[in-house]
Order: sequence, then C-alpha cells, then structure tokens
Amino acid sequence: MFNTGSTYYRPTIITMLLLYAACNFYCITRLSVTGDESNYYNYGINILKNEPQKKLANGVPVYNSQMPIVAINALTRAIPQLLNPALKHNAQQTLTDVTVGRIFSVISALLLACYVLVWSTKLYGKGGGAFSLTLYMLCPNILAHSQMVSTDVYSFLLCTATCYYAWQFNKTRQTTYLLFVALVLGIGQISKQSLLLLYPVVIGFLMLQVYQDKLLLRKKIWILFRQTFIIAIISLLVINTGFLFNNTGKTLKEYHFISSKFKNLQQQFSFANAVPMPLPEPYVLGFDYVSFNAETPPGIDGLSSYGSGTFLGKAFTGQRIWYYYSICFLYKLPIPFLIIFFAAIAAYWINRKRSLFMHNEFFLLLPVAFIFISFSLFNTMYLGIKNVLFLLPLLFIFCGSLVSNLYYLKTKLFISITCTLLIWEGLSVASYFPHFLPYTNEFIYNKKEAFKIFGDANIYFQEGWILAKEYLDKHPDIQFEPQQPVHGKVMVSLEKYFDYWHDGKMKWLTNLHLEPVSHFHSQYLIFDVP
Repeated sequence: MFNTGSTYYRPTIITMLLLYAACNFYCITRLSVTGDESNYYNYGINILKNEPQKKLANGVPVYNSQMPIVAINALTRAIPQLLNPALKHNAQQTLTDVTVGRIFSVISALLLACYVLVWSTKLYGKGGGAFSLTLYMLCPNILAHSQMVSTDVYSFLLCTATCYYAWQFNKTRQTTYLLFVALVLGIGQISKQSLLLLYPVVIGFLMLQVYQDKLLLRKKIWILFRQTFIIAIISLLVINTGFLFNNTGKTLKEYHFISSKFKNLQQQFSFANAVPMPLPEPYVLGFDYVSFNAETPPGIDGLSSYGSGTFLGKAFTGQRIWYYYSICFLYKLPIPFLIIFFAAIAAYWINRKRSLFMHNEFFLLLPVAFIFISFSLFNTMYLGIKNVLFLLPLLFIFCGSLVSNLYYLKTKLFISITCTLLIWEGLSVASYFPHFLPYTNEFIYNKKEAFKIFGDANIYFQEGWILAKEYLDKHPDIQFEPQQPVHGKVMVSLEKYFDYWHDGKMKWLTNLHLEPVSHFHSQYLIFDVP
C-alpha cells in the first residue's frame, strides 16, 4: 500500500504536509469571519491587554467558552500594534486581522498531523503512519474547524499530545514524559473546557501503570499519589498563568454565579465559603456561564447567547439527545473512513493474540470511549460534531493498525479494497473544496435534503457567506431573504429558515411549506415561490 522502503517515502510525506498546508492557507481566505470567531479573537486581544475577565451583557454571558489560548491567534494584530502604537483598526481591518489570525490555527493542525504520523509510525510502522496521516488529512471536519479562530483546533492537538505522552510515560517510565503529560494537560485547560474530561482518563492511565508494576500495594498508592500531585500542581500553575492570576484566591462566597448548577454547588459547599480557591476567577466563571447557557433555551433573545437549532427535523431546546453524536458521526464522517475504522477493529480482533492492547491501543481508545459516552449521556449543548472532534485523531492513529494487520494477513484483496476506499474518500471530500464545514457523506445523497437532518452548526456556521455572495452575483434572478412575500426564486440561509433567533423575518416563506428546488453548499436553500 505504501512503499515504506522507498527513498521517496520521506519526500512523499513532506509533500503531503505541504499540500495540506497549502490547502488550508488557501481556504482561510475564502471563508467569511463568523460571529464566534470575532468573540474568540476579541477575547484573545483582551488576554494580551491583561484583561482576562469574563463578561456579562444585560445578564447574558459575552465570553463563556473563550479561553486564553486564542491569544495566539491575536498575535498577528498585537505584533504590528507593538511596533506601531499609533496603528488604528477599523471594522474591515479587524475582519482582516481575524482572517490572518487563522494562520496559527492552521499551524496547530500541521503540528497535530506530525503527532498523528509519529505515534502511528511508532505503533504500526511507516506504512501505518502514512495511512493514519492520510486519514487525518482527508477528514473534512478537521479541515473545516482547523481554518477558524477558535479553541477547537487546539483541543484536537492537546488531547492527542496528552495521550501520546501518557503512552510514552507508561512505556519508558521516564519522569520527563510525566512532566510533559502534566504540562500539555494543563495547557489543555486553558484551551477547551471539555478537556477537563482528560483528567479521569489520565488518572486511568496512571493507575494502569502502577498496576503493571510489581510493587507492594502501599508503594503503588504512594507512587500514584505523587504522580497525581505533580499533575495537579503543574495544572494549577498553567491555568493561573494562562488567566494571568486574575482574582486567584477569591473565596467561594465572593462569587456571583448565574447558573442554577453553580448556585446549588455554592450552597452545598457553604461550609467552605471562606476557603480561598486556587483557581483564577474567569476560569471558574467560564464553566458557570456555559452551564447557564446549557440551562437556558437557545435562541431566546435576552436570555441565551446561542441560537436555536434543529436535529432530524425537530427543534431542540436543551433536552438530552443521547444519540446526537452517533448521528453526527454517521452522516458527517466519510463513509470510507467508517468502513476502514470497523475493518481496523475486525482486523485487530483477528490478530488480538499478538497485540499489546493495554500497552498501546488502550491509550487511544480509552479517551475515545470515556469522552464520547460522557458527551452522549450528559451534555445538552449540541453545537455540532465539533464538540467531539478532538477524539478523531486518536481513531486515525488506531486505523494505522489496519495496515500492520493486513501485512500479516497477506490479503491483497483487502489492500486493494482499502486503496479504493481512500480514493473514494478523497473524491468525496475534494468535491467540497474550498468549503468543508457543510460536508455530509453519501448517506445524504441529495444535498438539498441535508437540512432535514442537521439544522445547526453541523452544516451552517456563517462562514460560507463570501462564497454564497459570489453565487448570488452570478444569479441576479435569485432574491436573498426578502422579508416580504415575493414571487420567483428566493435564497434563504438555514439561520433564517429555522429562525435561530426567533425574529420571524422569514416566516412568510416557511409558512408556505415549500420544498427547496436547489441549494448552495447545503447552507442556503433556494425556493421557487409561485
């Protein structure tokens, strides 16, 4: 499948990475700046200005899930400003700054590609590494969210890096790798709130290690405590540094929470009201504000900062949908990858007698299983597949085992089928270039029907407006979102069609119950109004 003995192997890998970078750098110039990106970027600016506080506007969180890591994206503005303090930025220049700031997101995606390649190569050889890298590069969802200013791409990178260094620590028992685990895990906490779920995962890794060591139980407990203590101390230091030690040491009773969940916790732990908290205030309030949004019906002006959405044709307003992410995986991941993943599981099972699962694949699949189940059962903030995308690189790495296992099985037919699947996936994903976010696989054959499955951030995030505007310029007969009844062709975004913000501006159209005659990138529906 991959000629790993060839002198062309390394140049091929380098060429793949360069093409991947070129694709991303081109795409970031073709996407509109979203409202979310502006919030993330502005919070990054605030961090650089030593203003990490979380804010409320009329009781509604302005900054909730924004984290200090996005200050990296703001460097493209901060550095010129530092060199020229008199530099002024109008609204258009700010949009340009955000677009340029996406470069750091792309760089993070490239660094993650290296982790995928290196880890898979160490587990499954050069062929497995190249195979995993190919799957990573062909993932439309990773491509889409690696091209925006947000915390998402950093979560992809830091989740994979944390698990990689935990695997290395288990393998070598070198303290250096434990320190890497602690540092990267800590950085993860100033990057994405959901990476908090990595703590029980890492504790599970450490428990496995001490279990494997032939030591007295008392000694094992002491080692586990010491390792956990190191991780906790370094995490606290990184979190406080990231939030600039803002109001660290504030007591629990001094906090003014807005979510019912945190108000209840404050009451339940009232006995510790006077104890200073070792965490910065904006870090704690970020979780409170996200909880508030989870408790508040989405899309209600004055109450929630999140627009409503629909899923499988029905609006959701905070209820738990345990199968949400399973459906996302079913329709948003390329079908060839789904086949490859299940084939990798089957091939691994066939060759399980020669595998070292607890020493290798355990570090890939435990976080996937634990976090996916946690999101499926307990999360009510359904913001699309992006919430769990940080698990995918681990699956790409695991799929590298397919190449290794097929080599031992010596089944040329399976190898040919796998190559065919990669070509299928490549063509499927390439058909969306340069706009990958609305990707859905061939289970939705007619893309104008995609809105009947997803009416949320899975396919619409406001980033496609530049391309839609170009389409409208070429089709002057199409009227864009007229707020009064008209006749003829009308284009409407999913945001207005599903009335995310309950403003009712396109209700005249939706009340006609027309079927779309066409679409633009699944994000904009085109109707022929009689």
